[in-house]
Amino acid sequence: MSFKVITLGSGVCANRCIPGPRRYPPGFLVDYQGKLLLLDVSEGARFRLDDEGYDYGDVACAALSHVHPDHAALEPFLQARLCRALWGKATPESPNLRVFMHETSVPGFEQAWNWHHPEAGGKLNHFPDKFQFQVLPIRGGWEEEIFPGLRLKAFGVYHGFGQHPAMGFRLQTKDLTVVYTGDCGLTDSLFKEVEKADLLIADAGVNIGQDYTGGYGHMTPKQDGLLAYRGQVKELWLTHYVGLDTSAAMEADARLEGFTGTVKVATDGLRWEKA
Repeated sequence: MSFKVITLGSGVCANRCIPGPRRYPPGFLVDYQGKLLLLDVSEGARFRLDDEGYDYGDVACAALSHVHPDHAALEPFLQARLCRALWGKATPESPNLRVFMHETSVPGFEQAWNWHHPEAGGKLNHFPDKFQFQVLPIRGGWEEEIFPGLRLKAFGVYHGFGQHPAMGFRLQTKDLTVVYTGDCGLTDSLFKEVEKADLLIADAGVNIGQDYTGGYGHMTPKQDGLLAYRGQVKELWLTHYVGLDTSAAMEADARLEGFTGTVKVATDGLRWEKA
């Protein structure tokens, strides 16, 4: 078995907020036995896939945690896949793309795609002999074996003052579990969803010392550490952070609630691999 997770973007919606290494908006590539899944499709995802040695035309599935633009720049990715196929650069092995998003977000995406392609007459796939994609509506509690041996489960999370339809994802094989919270605040239901994960990729969008469970819906490193501790997680990645706190301070904050597993402050290109 080969299971890889690669950070394509660990940053937030704005660049150059602080000095330091460039970090792109959120996105993670899952490579399971050569089958490719994107967790969030943010701005420039296809270029970052190139940088990591992958062909964006080989991505078979994409799962959107929510449709804020820093997580869901989906139209440019689809446009690139379409143009590539029209120009004869797609191989016969290139998969059609399945996109999972919250059911209430699907109509808005369809309107946006039609805005980009009014010549298509309202069809999502107006060159079906060249490239096709499916937009599949899901909600919290949905689950499917997307690749042989790999199940993807969605769970609802609190974000956007509780008004944005947002989800996290749990990936499960018979031996390994990876959880991605997406953007969310700390809620009681979240502890169950991360339980015994081998890797937890958690939103750390709130600066140290600004703990809250309500409000907009992000977490501090300390809250992530509590989540990992109570969930008996093995490894914790802190992601989607502005960078106003140092990495050392973020790691220390994540341990205040007793978590003793591995903690990493995610940077673009960070990898997790299991053979």
